[in-house]
Amino acid sequence: MAQRRSATTTRLTRRSFLQAGLAASALALLAACSGQVPAPDATTPASSPAGGAAPATGASPTAAGTAVPTRPPAAAGTTQLSIMTWGRPDGVIWENQAFGRAFPDDAKRLTVLDPIIGGQGDNDVAQKFRLLLSAGGGDMPDIIRLNRIQVAEFAEAGALLDLSDNAKPYVDDMIDTAKALATYNNKTVAIPNGLKSKLWFYRQDLFQQAGIDPDKIVTMDDFITAGKQFHEKLPKSYIHNVNTAFAGYRQGNILTSFGSISLYDRSAKKWQITTQPAFRALFETLDKLRDPALSAPSDDFTPDWSKQFADGTIASTLIDEWMKTFLPGYAPDQKGLWRAHAWPTINGSNQGSDAGSGVAVVPKAAKNAKAAADYLTRIYLTKDAALANLAIQGTTPFIKSARGQVLTMPKPDVDPKRASPLPWPPDFFGPDYYKVEFAAQERMAWIDYDPNAAKEIALMGDWAQRFLAKQANVDQTLAGLQQDLESQVGDPWRV
Repeated sequence: MAQRRSATTTRLTRRSFLQAGLAASALALLAACSGQVPAPDATTPASSPAGGAAPATGASPTAAGTAVPTRPPAAAGTTQLSIMTWGRPDGVIWENQAFGRAFPDDAKRLTVLDPIIGGQGDNDVAQKFRLLLSAGGGDMPDIIRLNRIQVAEFAEAGALLDLSDNAKPYVDDMIDTAKALATYNNKTVAIPNGLKSKLWFYRQDLFQQAGIDPDKIVTMDDFITAGKQFHEKLPKSYIHNVNTAFAGYRQGNILTSFGSISLYDRSAKKWQITTQPAFRALFETLDKLRDPALSAPSDDFTPDWSKQFADGTIASTLIDEWMKTFLPGYAPDQKGLWRAHAWPTINGSNQGSDAGSGVAVVPKAAKNAKAAADYLTRIYLTKDAALANLAIQGTTPFIKSARGQVLTMPKPDVDPKRASPLPWPPDFFGPDYYKVEFAAQERMAWIDYDPNAAKEIALMGDWAQRFLAKQANVDQTLAGLQQDLESQVGDPWRV
């Protein structure tokens, strides 16, 4: 039996794995949910996502070996904003370039200092935020990038600036899921910088060879059946991959098929791991997916994983939109062969997401809080800036007026020395790519985490790992997680 870790143990999550900067075989990764990191070729370990969620989004990858994009020096008399992120600084720099493209006159008076790197992952940044608050907030950055997972903690602590007035002119142009991600207790306190909708990516050519129509795969049981048929037809290829490592984004994607659930029932004052059907469905689905008749026995973000996409061993993956930033680097010769599709349904639904989104917040203690709020809302909530962010760093818009233009626009013309060199997704994943991702954005749901999310994620990861290692069955896993949450966390709202 593996030694059990306490809920406060720092875990090597997917975000922490990615964001240290694995040497990229072709592209540098984004991600997530908002730091900037090189895309892994999974040959040199590094560290990285959010509570095991996705990589940072809202910031795009950069080609391997490409220097961090340059930022022109600020003119005298400008307001200079400080932004804390994790991983690499590229996303913050590209974001500032997008602001300059969308608002050239304002950019002369408002610029961004060199980004503050708070650590390898979003949990590192959250811990820095806690330490700054405990020290009185004297050196507080103007903007801090987090994941939606951490919003409850800092909002309940009264540490976040209310951005409602700044966002008011733009909220009607946001899709509903983006508005919900920005809101906590009826106030706009966090601005999404990349929605982590769940998508199924598959090799169209191999599915055709196997005689399997993805559109006829509606439920997860259909996916399981089709996966076995696929492997029978093409013995060297698999429809998915699962081994023994815990992937928090997969957990989030499955759980949120049941909607925006929570681990703790606040009205009943009870943890609901053993009573909410979503948690049983999670482990039963993982059990089905790890069948060697349909899934390759490899873990995500390992040396084998990237190579198996390139050689056709892995011919499809149930994952999230940020995978569009990895596949072109793993398998550049497969341009035009991949397609994106909606996830199969679980519990009659294919709603859900990795961790909702990456977000950016303005601390109340920020020196330039007013200017930061103005910058932050305009860089992500206006049409012109949304299109500039798409062109420069590949961020898929959640602004309605911008989305309408994306479906018909040609590949943006950008300077590869200053912007992400990622292939235009319709070129790599087919002309309907954005239609598929936009529909997935509309179906998003996320785990409704409370202020003790960090402890809860660690415990969930521990028990998922034990389950995948076959050290506990479904019933033991649910009961063990329930007991640990009761004994180690208690009432998560008493902070």
